[in-house]
Amino acid sequence: MADTLKLVNITVDGKKVTAPAGSLLIEACKTAGIEVPAFCYYPNLSLQGACRMCLVRIEKMPKLQTACTTGIAEGMVVTSDS
Repeated sequence: MADTLKLVNITVDGKKVTAPAGSLLIEACKTAGIEVPAFCYYPNLSLQGACRMCLVRIEKMPKLQTACTTGIAEGMVVTSDS
């Protein structure tokens, strides 16, 4: 049986984005052409979240979150341009 890639749908700055489940928010944004600045994020290195440049607001979360360490979830609504 072939593995199927599960996709999830999120909204970033009003734009609908579809990305593989388990993706980091920063990667989903990048794939969709939405720039989220980050200084400490490199795809092949361990996650840091230290520079805080990639902070985004995620609906229903009480505090700002780092896009470079946050995994996406179905229905997530994100604001990165505030």
